[in-house]
Amino acid sequence: MGRRRTFIEDEAINSATAVFAEHGFAGTSVDDLVRATGVNRASLYGVFGSKDGLFQRCLTNALTALIPGATRSESADAAGASRDELDLVLVALMELAPWDPAVRDALVTTLHQAGITAEALGRRLLERAGAATSGSAPATPTASASPPT
Repeated sequence: MGRRRTFIEDEAINSATAVFAEHGFAGTSVDDLVRATGVNRASLYGVFGSKDGLFQRCLTNALTALIPGATRSESADAAGASRDELDLVLVALMELAPWDPAVRDALVTTLHQAGITAEALGRRLLERAGAATSGSAPATPTASASPPT
């Protein structure tokens, strides 16, 4: 008889989502996930199979939450998506979708259903980068903003 699971799967997925959303898929180590979730490495692998398996579960949950009628978190923006959900979508779009047609198709379909536009994703990407503007045109870079030669 196997040992009883000592963690709540949804809590582990929520914690992992926050880590993936902040650091990206490639930038997140299994040790980061162990620290964030409080779940030991063997249990993470036992339940999710791999880091990729855990990311896929996080992405599935995030995409489900984006679909109209799904339960929204209190921190959702006007489009109904929380920052972690949108950030995880951005990570998936940049790091996985170019090479994984199934991920790309799921993202495109869900974003369309949720009414999340390229403009909204771009705005969130700029916010993440600390470059968001308040509706005005971006400032023109000056000579001092160029990289050193």
